[in-house]
Amino acid sequence: MRGPNAFLRVWAISLLGLGILAVTVNLCVDPYEVFGMPRMAGISRSKPATRDHTMLAKTNQVARFRPATVVIGAAPVHVGIDAAAPGWPASMGPVFNYGIPGVYETSTGLRILQEAVATGGVKAAVVFLDFQNFFGPENLDPARVEADRRFRFLPAGEPNPDRPAQRARDIFLSVATMRSLIDSLTTVASQGQPNGLDLAPDGSGTEADFIDAARMTGMHDLFARKDAKEAERARRLGRIMANWPGPLPDLDAVAAIIAFARTHDVKLTLVIAPHHVDALELDWRAGLWPRVEQLKTELTALTSAGDAAVTVWDFLDYSTFNTEAVPPAGDRRTPMSWFWEPTQFKKQLGDVMIQRMFGSDAPVFGAVLTPDTVAVRNENIRTQRQTFVCEQLHPVLTALENATGDGCVRTVTPHRPM
Repeated sequence: MRGPNAFLRVWAISLLGLGILAVTVNLCVDPYEVFGMPRMAGISRSKPATRDHTMLAKTNQVARFRPATVVIGAAPVHVGIDAAAPGWPASMGPVFNYGIPGVYETSTGLRILQEAVATGGVKAAVVFLDFQNFFGPENLDPARVEADRRFRFLPAGEPNPDRPAQRARDIFLSVATMRSLIDSLTTVASQGQPNGLDLAPDGSGTEADFIDAARMTGMHDLFARKDAKEAERARRLGRIMANWPGPLPDLDAVAAIIAFARTHDVKLTLVIAPHHVDALELDWRAGLWPRVEQLKTELTALTSAGDAAVTVWDFLDYSTFNTEAVPPAGDRRTPMSWFWEPTQFKKQLGDVMIQRMFGSDAPVFGAVLTPDTVAVRNENIRTQRQTFVCEQLHPVLTALENATGDGCVRTVTPHRPM
C-alpha cells in the first residue's frame, strides 16, 4: 500500500502536468492575440475572445504589425473601418485599425498614436473624433486606467513606469488562468462559425454582434433601444453644456495629437465621424447643435488653410448616407446599408469614407473643413436639416418626442433618403 507521500507526489506531478498542458494550450491558441502565434485552421483561425480584451490584443498586435498608417478611434472605428479595404492607397499600407471599444476618450488617441509611432514605421494617422466626447469632462473608469498602463509612454512622452508590471500581469492572465483556458477552449469550439467574432491581425473587428442582433430583433428595434439611450445622453450633456464657458472640453487633447504628429512627421487626418439622423436630431433637440458647430470651428482653428500635414474631414451632416430610412417596427428582414445603430456606421460606409478621403470617384459625402470654409459648411448643414425635418421623420424619434419646435407640418412615416 502506498503511503501519503507517494500520493502527494502523484498528485503534485499530475497537477504540474495539467498546468503545463493548460499553458501549452493557451500559448498555441493564443485567444487574446498576445503572442502572435500562427493561426491554425480549425483551432485558432478566428479569435472571438478578443471581443472582451480588445486593448490588450491590439497593443500587442500593433508592435508585430508595424503599420505605415494607423486608424484611431472608438467602437465605430473598431467595427466600421476595414484596414484591408481596397480604397486605401498602396502608399499608405500597411494599415492598422487601432479602434478601441468601451474605454476610449479623446485623450486616448494621443496614447494610441504614441504607441503606434513607437513601432517605427508610421507615416500617417487617421483619427476619428466622436463629437460627444467634447461635451463634458472625461470619465476615467477602471477599465480605462488599466488600459492606460499598457502603453509604452505617458502623455508627456516619458516611459510609462506601470507598463512592465502590467505586461507581466497580462502574460500571466493569458496563459496561466482558468479564464484563459476556458477562452482557449471556446476559441477552438467556435471555429468555422459563419459571421463569427474575430479580430484580424491588422486590428479590424467584425460586425458579428450586430449581424446576430439584427437577425433576432430587426433594425428598427436596434435603433429604438439605442435611441432611448441616446436621448438620455443628449439631455444629460445638454445640461452640462448649457452654460459652458470658452473652448470645448478635450480640445487640448486634439491639439496635443496635432503637435505630436507634426513633431514625428506623421501626416494627420482628423475625422468627425458620421451619426445617423436619429442621433443628430436628439442632439439638436437637446440644444447641443450650437456646440457641434463650435467644435467644428475650434477644430479648424487648430489647423491652417493649405496645411498639407493636417486635414479635417466632416461627415456629420444630413446627407443621403446619414438619413437612411429605418425599417418599420416588426420588420426583421429589411437591412440597412450604412448604419447598425444611430452612432455605429457599417463597414460599407467606412469604405465610402476611405474612398472619399484618399481615393477618387467616390460619392459626394462629407467635406474638408478649413478656417475659410467651416462657417459655410455649418450653414449648409442647417439648411439640410431644415429640409429634412420639414419633409421626413423616422417614427422612433416621434415616439420619443413629438414636439420638435421646428414649425413644420409633416406626415409621420419612415423617412426617405435625401
